[in-house]
Amino acid sequence: MAHPAVTDFLRALDSFDRSKTRTEIFRIFCEMAYCALAKRASPFPDQRDRLEAEYMSCVGMFPNKDDVRRMPEMMALALQTIAAGGVDFFGQVAAEIGALDARMGQFFTPYEVSRMMAEMILGDVAARIEAQGFITISEPAAGAGGMVLAAADVIEEQGFDPARHFWVEAVELSRATFHMAYVQIAARGVAGRVIHGNSLSLETYDQAFTPAAPVFHALNGHPFAKQRETERRAADAEKAAQARRRELLHSPAPAAARAVWQ
Repeated sequence: MAHPAVTDFLRALDSFDRSKTRTEIFRIFCEMAYCALAKRASPFPDQRDRLEAEYMSCVGMFPNKDDVRRMPEMMALALQTIAAGGVDFFGQVAAEIGALDARMGQFFTPYEVSRMMAEMILGDVAARIEAQGFITISEPAAGAGGMVLAAADVIEEQGFDPARHFWVEAVELSRATFHMAYVQIAARGVAGRVIHGNSLSLETYDQAFTPAAPVFHALNGHPFAKQRETERRAADAEKAAQARRRELLHSPAPAAARAVWQ
């Protein structure tokens, strides 16, 4: 059974000009919501300018400006519902209107299933958060962000703030669901980076930090500072080993050793 707010959102979709399908309207709505939220969160002027241009391009897709004026009310409904937790709002909407692409492996996972999986995977996070101040999660196939939402709910239920104690790196291949994932993760108050990219080929097409990312950075610094320091030390050690090998190869010892065996 659909969440009451999802039902209201679907009703709003039906009030748009019939020149576009509900799927098209929903896709454009998610892109507009993404542009609006990511622009406010972006620290990069060129990205903010690009997002503004993309937003206005979406506005131009609606010849009936009454449709554009409906967007803020729909945005408020979506953001308030997502922020309250306990629902994969856009996932439900996409499933209800048939916006998921099975050829890309897109299937709706009910929130209750995501919640159960999050509880099993995370367990008691208190010890880990108390040890380093936060936990990190990598989501290589984010979809609409349902698993991240469930993880945020589990962490919050254990008494921790998703903006201060939780960093997520979420990757999604489909551009449309990338927009959905970003809006939901951002609206839920989770700190992190959402990437439009391919987790297998490691290609990145677009990315945006959530509005909570600066809060996390101010409190904890870079989420992968320890890993970066470990990698730096390993790289330094490898460089030192290579230099030592080159030194040995150019020393008289190898030539002397060859002379013995000739």
